[in-house]
Amino acid sequence: MNDVEQKLRRALRPVSPPEGFADRVMRALPERRPSADVVPLDIVRGAPRPGPWHRFSTPAALAASLVLAVFAGRHVAVQRMEAEQRAGLAASRELMQALRVTSQKLDLAYEAVHRPAPKATPEEENRS
Repeated sequence: MNDVEQKLRRALRPVSPPEGFADRVMRALPERRPSADVVPLDIVRGAPRPGPWHRFSTPAALAASLVLAVFAGRHVAVQRMEAEQRAGLAASRELMQALRVTSQKLDLAYEAVHRPAPKATPEEENRS
């Protein structure tokens, strides 16, 4: 492991360039030219400048999509709320019907418990 590190250090150590290297590189480079002014082609060709609609079309489209998304979300929320209300009313009606049936059955049971017992006939009394 140590041998590999030593080889890497030797291979990657800085090496000084030979004498006159920088001068030879600078002579090999092309001479500098003055920079040219860049002019947009649409001005050169006389193209019409974009009107205000082109400038504001993207923000207007974004605003319109935002408004549409808000209204669509509200519409969906209202529909869900109405569906929940309908389901709640249906459950309430079912509960009231179940309570009516239960009340009727409890009334029948109450009457059966509190009804006076029928008088026993003499034959039934002698059976025991």
